[in-house]
Amino acid sequence: MKGLAILLVACLLMATVPAGIYASITPVTVLASVEEVLYGAAKTGALLERIDSVEEDIYGSVQDGAVMLRIDRVQQFVETNQRGSGSLKLQLNLAEWGFSGTLRSSEPLVQRLTTLETDLLGSPQSGPLVDRTRGLMEMIWGTTELDIQGVDLSEASLVKVRILSEVDSGEMEEGDPVRYRVVEDVMVDGRVVIPSGAEAVGRVAEVQSAGRIGRDGRVVIDFLSVSALDGTLVPLKVDERATEKNHSLEIAAGASMAGIL
Repeated sequence: MKGLAILLVACLLMATVPAGIYASITPVTVLASVEEVLYGAAKTGALLERIDSVEEDIYGSVQDGAVMLRIDRVQQFVETNQRGSGSLKLQLNLAEWGFSGTLRSSEPLVQRLTTLETDLLGSPQSGPLVDRTRGLMEMIWGTTELDIQGVDLSEASLVKVRILSEVDSGEMEEGDPVRYRVVEDVMVDGRVVIPSGAEAVGRVAEVQSAGRIGRDGRVVIDFLSVSALDGTLVPLKVDERATEKNHSLEIAAGASMAGIL
């Protein structure tokens, strides 16, 4: 099943936020989420030292203000899109997608930036992350000014993907990662929402090996979510419409395909 193209349904999962959950959103947790985006994991140590380090990496110097305001400012800059410029994540996503045709948003931002600079310029560059990212935007797109507009991605939007990992019911176990890539742009009102080339990692939710009396092997994959161009995570699931579309394209591997997906 390696390389199998599958039509999935992107579903925007909405739920009420339980009372009291906001109590867990503290400056420490916000800073940790920023560190995970930048470096792949939260750092340890004193909070002040950590925010100093993040600001130096992003801006090139420690910023003024109260610690809570500084943490909020960094989080907004890294992940929240503003009209005309876009977040640091969006700028890097555009640069990576424009140059390589891929979007590896599951990897840390700093790692992706270093890889892109090496591929384009021959070696990683020095300086603040904001300057390095904007420099790539200028080289690849010729501008850092962005026409940003919010759009609504409707539930039951079809997302066509190709599985990149080898799927084998005789070898895989529950929890194993499954890499996949979007193979067609998902558009809304003429704007690219989920770009072709966006890569994500799902997981094996259930495995059943093939039986001796002709029973098919079965691998159930949870595709979790894929990144939109602006960094928003879009949850995916396979439902009846996607299964019917797969069958109409005659890519189903026998009558068991609905169960496999």
